[in-house]
Amino acid sequence: MTASKTAGTGERPHFGWLSIGLYGLGSISNSVKSSGLATFLMIFYNQVMGLPASLVGFGIGFALIVDAFIDPAVGQLSDNTRSRWGRRHPFMYAAAAPVAICFFLIWNPPTGLEHMQLFAYMMACLLTIRLFDTFFELPSSALMPELVEGYDRRTVVVAVRVLMSTLGSMGMTVFAYQVAMREQPGGGGGVLAKDGYLSYSIAGALVILTTILVSSVATHRFIPWLRQAGAKSAARTDHLKQVLEVLRNRAFLTIMGSGALVYLVAGITQGLAIYISLFFWELTQAQLAGLAATTAAASLTGVIIAPQLTKRIGKKEAALIGYFVGAMGELTPFILRLLGLAPDNGDPALFSLLAAGRFVNFVSWSVTGICISAMIADVVEDNAVRTGRRSEGFLFAADSLFKKIASAGGPALAGLVLSAAHFPIGARKGEVSPEVLQTLITLYLPMLVAIYTVSMSIMAFYNINRHSHAANLEALREA
Repeated sequence: MTASKTAGTGERPHFGWLSIGLYGLGSISNSVKSSGLATFLMIFYNQVMGLPASLVGFGIGFALIVDAFIDPAVGQLSDNTRSRWGRRHPFMYAAAAPVAICFFLIWNPPTGLEHMQLFAYMMACLLTIRLFDTFFELPSSALMPELVEGYDRRTVVVAVRVLMSTLGSMGMTVFAYQVAMREQPGGGGGVLAKDGYLSYSIAGALVILTTILVSSVATHRFIPWLRQAGAKSAARTDHLKQVLEVLRNRAFLTIMGSGALVYLVAGITQGLAIYISLFFWELTQAQLAGLAATTAAASLTGVIIAPQLTKRIGKKEAALIGYFVGAMGELTPFILRLLGLAPDNGDPALFSLLAAGRFVNFVSWSVTGICISAMIADVVEDNAVRTGRRSEGFLFAADSLFKKIASAGGPALAGLVLSAAHFPIGARKGEVSPEVLQTLITLYLPMLVAIYTVSMSIMAFYNINRHSHAANLEALREA
């Protein structure tokens, strides 16, 4: 093994429910950043600031690709760093302030900028946010296989992180719709007005800063019992060899391929969701806040279901069931509208239909997301048995690399769909032509169905189960 234990003495602190909760709190920072950028960045820079949708989508996608290639370097550096704070914590602490500051800045561009100047400003903020978010998120995720080893216990820890992430995302989204960017009775305000983004950005920056620091401090006491990089490990430069080793691991390849397509779907959906909600379904922002609350309730349900389901049928099987049911929950309202069976816009029954579809979708996707994260953690030991090397940071970074490359296509495709549909800048609810909206949906739905089908087919080849995981742990103990 290339990572050695530190000289921790005495009994290792118990990683109990309080520790799990505080560790999971760190996922809120990423969810606030990710949900904010995914939900509002396109509509803010396109509809509020006036940049073409294709240019905004290209910029978001380009930033993700740059971020993707940074991930393996950060993961490798994190695996091989020697310090009195261990391998992970120096990066986690260093991330807090830059992410928070740039999250504030991206929503408050200077006035009077030309299009390309505004685009350059957006890109500078976006690249900085993604760089330093990687400094926290990758090392924090890589801690998990060391903090807990049990097959089922890992699912519980991931479930808590997903729950925290969902609550953070939901809280900030409801705050945006109902407080910071609340629609005014006379028709002003809302997400299409610039003023509300100031208070939203301040609140988001404070939440990001606080949760990163709390999560980092809460896991600090485990440092003496975590693996420390050895001198030989710190000097390694054979990154290509490690990449090839990882790419020969069937379990990693399948979960990486399927997970990358999940991220591609998410990127497309998040880029278009607010356009579809406001202009296709013509929902109010109060209803959008209601859907955000539905999302949180659904994800909580998924958090409860996932550990029980994986105990009964295994992680891969639970993930596949969640994937299929979630896809049906997302697609059903659109299918009913195309068949002329959905309620009309403005009918309260329409919101009920969308809320039901959202609930089914996010219960199922929560189960699938929890299982995928836990499956990646199980690959750590599988790869260590095959290669003799513990490389948690590198594996999580490699997984993140391929997911971000795939997800970079999401915003880019969303921008191209908006451009192909000739979606107008400065649009108002109820004033976009039916032909534009029909084109938007006609381009959107077939992409989702195709990606869902391929992703589920790939996931079926994942080959680590409870018994092989236990065998891997036993082999590592003997080694």
